[in-house]
Amino acid sequence: MENSNGKFVFSRRELKREARANFKRHYLMFVVACLFALIIQAEFLASDNLISVRKQVIDDSIRAAYEFTHYDFIDDEYENSIQDFEKAYREIDGDADSLYVAVQQTIYSKSFENEKTNKIFGRTRGILNQAINFVIDDSIVSNIYSVIVQFAGSDSVAQVIVMAIITLIAAFVWLYLRNVYVAVSRRIFLEGRVYKKIPFSKYLFFIRMKRWTRASLVMGLKTFFELLGMSTVIGFPVVHCGLILVPYIIAENPDIKPVQALKLSWRMMNGNKMKVFKLFLSFLGWYALGFFTLGVSNVLYANPYIVSCYSEFYAKVRQYSKEKKIAGTELLNDEYLFVRADSNTLTETYSDVITELEKPEYSIEGLGTKTKFIAKYFGVVPWYSKSENEYEEQQSRKMTMQALESEAKGYSYPTRLSPIPEQMKIPSLANIHYLRHYSVCSLVLLFFIFANFGWAWELFYYFLMKGKLINRGVLHGPWLPIYGVGGLFILILLNVFRKRPFIHTMMTVVLCGSIEYFAGWLLEKLFDAKWWDYSGYFLNLNGRICAEGLFVFAIAGIAFIYVLAPLLDNYIRRIPKPVILPLAITLLAILAADCVLSSVVPNTGYGITGNFDNDDAVAIETVIEETE
Repeated sequence: MENSNGKFVFSRRELKREARANFKRHYLMFVVACLFALIIQAEFLASDNLISVRKQVIDDSIRAAYEFTHYDFIDDEYENSIQDFEKAYREIDGDADSLYVAVQQTIYSKSFENEKTNKIFGRTRGILNQAINFVIDDSIVSNIYSVIVQFAGSDSVAQVIVMAIITLIAAFVWLYLRNVYVAVSRRIFLEGRVYKKIPFSKYLFFIRMKRWTRASLVMGLKTFFELLGMSTVIGFPVVHCGLILVPYIIAENPDIKPVQALKLSWRMMNGNKMKVFKLFLSFLGWYALGFFTLGVSNVLYANPYIVSCYSEFYAKVRQYSKEKKIAGTELLNDEYLFVRADSNTLTETYSDVITELEKPEYSIEGLGTKTKFIAKYFGVVPWYSKSENEYEEQQSRKMTMQALESEAKGYSYPTRLSPIPEQMKIPSLANIHYLRHYSVCSLVLLFFIFANFGWAWELFYYFLMKGKLINRGVLHGPWLPIYGVGGLFILILLNVFRKRPFIHTMMTVVLCGSIEYFAGWLLEKLFDAKWWDYSGYFLNLNGRICAEGLFVFAIAGIAFIYVLAPLLDNYIRRIPKPVILPLAITLLAILAADCVLSSVVPNTGYGITGNFDNDDAVAIETVIEETE
């Protein structure tokens, strides 16, 4: 690691061999970590070819439409031509919703290329523009803008308000999510170098350490200096290579100050910038392969493999820097992130774990045979009781000790030996025990909570996409039962898989996909109409389900089972029995009445089943005739 001149040296071949071995041990975890970074656009932006396939098809359709209609957007008739073109494409919204959204984006972009339509709120030049465009979609901005104009009554006022809103949103997403997640993923990769197991709780690493804001400031300052380096051609690669260790430094020591982290990285990379640049050049073949495979090879192999290599590089540079006692390396004090603790230290630290695990299994008293069967396999009890609360506490303790057992045996990072002890940032999260039973009344309220959430989510989503408030459900009330049914099915039918998160996630995808497909098929047969259509989405099945939607279901299922449902149930349990029972019955009665009404007169209209307002019914042929 050190040559005769005392300089840091390493073998790229050996480094990559070690990285491949670590990657092989944690293939799924590393791929998921990098895939999530790609989804939130935190890094690996060159790998989004696969995700952009559908968008490319839409863009090609738009270009073909422009060529066919010969639309030139003449300045004098600009506003009228925009409106006609927009209305024409609304006519096919029911069959190609994504095409309409893409056309909206194109029209919006065109509008900001025209000086007469906007002289202040430009979105085509400047670094700030690139940062905002990177975070927020044009179609969302245009719809927010159109709504604010209606309330403000002034284009100039609306422009200022929208600019302030999107700047704040962009800053928050960039500073608190995307930048910090890079450091989170580096923590996952560093633990994977040494330990066989990496708990999913590592995704909440900075939250548990109460250092999320500190991490965001460190990563934000790093990005700021990299942007300054972009002022020259040579400046950016020099600054980037000099600060490349910052995510690893904050991942090792979340307590380090922003300036300290940047200075330490710069000192550690002194004389090593060219080495890491050559390491980057050695990956060009993988980037080229990713281009020809539409990003598939990057997602499934190259991205996590490359991060594994950089993680090995950090470990080697760190060891060399500490041996040379470079100023600031005393802050790199998490030794057990790089070396396993000896068995004696682990035994002494985790002496209480084995004792707790040896306690007999606790069972709920006062339940009949059938009720016990339902409670065990479906997680449902008639009412909550003192025995039920004791059962949950016992399960929570045992689950905690099982997690610590992995640490006690040296299979995962020993959190009790961390320089900064892990602690829950939000006290109420300490009572989230997902291995619990739910009462019937609690399930009813959870059904309505998630049905209401689904309704509100789709209302908000389509408001952003189209600038209109659209009730997307078959029913007339403020709920989408498919969300509630999906949530209950996950809670009840998948109860036996709850102790195994990975299997539970896969089963959630299968279950939710089946529910959505069957619901879509049934609605089409009953009403001869479609309330959703995924035609054109990547890996869709008859337009009723698609891979993108199933992935969202998987993420939502994890959040629902392991966080939201237990947290909401804690509050539901506080409702007195004389109140919760009439409340549940009343809600069910209202829903039943809505179902009866909707079976005769279902909710239809703009943006739902292909029926649009009269003002929007402008045929494409009319537009073509007017433009020829």
